[in-house]
Amino acid sequence: MIPIQANVDGYYGRPATVFGAYDDDTGILVIAAASDALPRRDGCLLIETDPRKDRDALFGYADLRDAILAYHKLRDSRATDESSARLHFAEKARRADPGSAIEIDGVDVNGPQYRIAPEATNMQIATLALCLQVLRHEVSEDVVGMTRLMVDVMAGRAVTI
Repeated sequence: MIPIQANVDGYYGRPATVFGAYDDDTGILVIAAASDALPRRDGCLLIETDPRKDRDALFGYADLRDAILAYHKLRDSRATDESSARLHFAEKARRADPGSAIEIDGVDVNGPQYRIAPEATNMQIATLALCLQVLRHEVSEDVVGMTRLMVDVMAGRAVTI
């Protein structure tokens, strides 16, 4: 289980913190809690919108499209058991669900285009940041796995694909 914290400011409302937990084995992200901005919680991977603050990952305006795509991918796909949703909201984090603040604004050669409501809250944007971080983590894990396979092939070990 990977605990993740997103601290977001610069959108609608007060600065906010959203906490989530990602299960590598099932592929499930649980949005656990949302509150006014809080300092880094020990053990959490920290995503920040302020480049001057301590952080593990930076989230900016340029990341919004990819974050929306990540949200939709997690929301619309199934966990490794093929029946559970990959994105869950705890009761105390429901107000951080960005679904109501995003609408599709057409499609072009780059894929779907989205419009974000001007009143999208910092909590909702923080959830998008968590979703993007989870997909980036999955890509990193895939690359590490492929690299290990290549090392085994190069060393002459038997590899099952």
